[in-house]
Amino acid sequence: MDRNDKALAINGGEPVTREPVVIHKPFLGEDDFEAVDSAVRSTFVSGDGPACREFEQMLAEYLGVKHVLFVNSATAALELAFRVKDFPEGSEVIVPDFTYTSTALGAIYNNLKIVLADVCADNGSLDVTKLESYITGRTVAIAPVDYAGIPADMDAINEIARRHGLYVVHDTAQSIGSLYKGRKTGALADISTFSFHGTKNLTTGEGGAVVTDDDAIAARIRVLREKGTDKHTFITENRTRGFYEYVDTGNSYVQSNILGALGVSQLKKIGKMNGLRRDIANHYLENLTGIPGLEFIRRTDGAESNWHIFGILVPAEHRYWIMDALRAEGVMANVHYSPLHMNRFYSHLATDDEMPGTMEFFNRFLRLPLYPSLSEAEREYVVTAVKKVFKSH
Repeated sequence: MDRNDKALAINGGEPVTREPVVIHKPFLGEDDFEAVDSAVRSTFVSGDGPACREFEQMLAEYLGVKHVLFVNSATAALELAFRVKDFPEGSEVIVPDFTYTSTALGAIYNNLKIVLADVCADNGSLDVTKLESYITGRTVAIAPVDYAGIPADMDAINEIARRHGLYVVHDTAQSIGSLYKGRKTGALADISTFSFHGTKNLTTGEGGAVVTDDDAIAARIRVLREKGTDKHTFITENRTRGFYEYVDTGNSYVQSNILGALGVSQLKKIGKMNGLRRDIANHYLENLTGIPGLEFIRRTDGAESNWHIFGILVPAEHRYWIMDALRAEGVMANVHYSPLHMNRFYSHLATDDEMPGTMEFFNRFLRLPLYPSLSEAEREYVVTAVKKVFKSH
């Protein structure tokens, strides 16, 4: 790689664009603004309102599941997913080393012990060939993650879980609309958790959901998300009594009716939004294939991504320079996040040598801009910048 190429913007050359192509923008339109305005004007602005219930019903139908519980974050959803099982303190949960902290925090908040597992070097997903090596007599659950919107190898994970009697909490924060062997993520495990953060394919600004086919789990989570109060029954079935009943512990995890209305509006166009992402991803695939030193993330067999993230794998020794060079050209590439064990809070759980797949994936990964409103000109800037930087390779 010729880092001294004078044509590169990082060396003083002319950039591909002087208007930065950012990594992400939410896809919001007049329909979303009108939905929020209508919800505010209804004066029902607190949690578990009619728009929230409409969103839950619509999302359940979209995913093909029985129950959706709308909450105020994916972190809360993960906490509830573990809380509902009342596992003994100190029980172990297997979590991929390459994931956002929320996957681990959901278990930690319930006094469970995290066991970090290595991921595949070519796609950041749980390495199922190593998975059973992390199981002990104290293991109670596995928490696979759909990184970048690419579904994990759920058949293999579920089979291992069944063989060992383990609970599967599927972290689908990034994969709404993705398919695994013809089924949408959210319908592939004992329980699944989505994120509707402002960076996600479908956003309610902040928000998340717990998804399950288990009636008992759903009923208890409705109570746990509302401070242990059977408020849902009061609102929907039993107003004649005139008071709530406190039946469990819990926390305040319900979501505002205003954001429920935004969720309804967003869900109506999720097919369009994911389709636009797919078109942009295909443009990148078509135009960046064959560049020496650049590889694409492997998709799990039988999986169709929602293209939450478009990632490339580059030579580890040049990764940060490539990122800086792309940024100088006006393309705001980034690394996303680091493996859990590289962070102070989790550093005692594993070493680099114990996570070879994770470290290879992390050291080679770069994320390129991808969002539905990315213009044709902007996607061409991305392609041109990548080719320009790698031409000096």
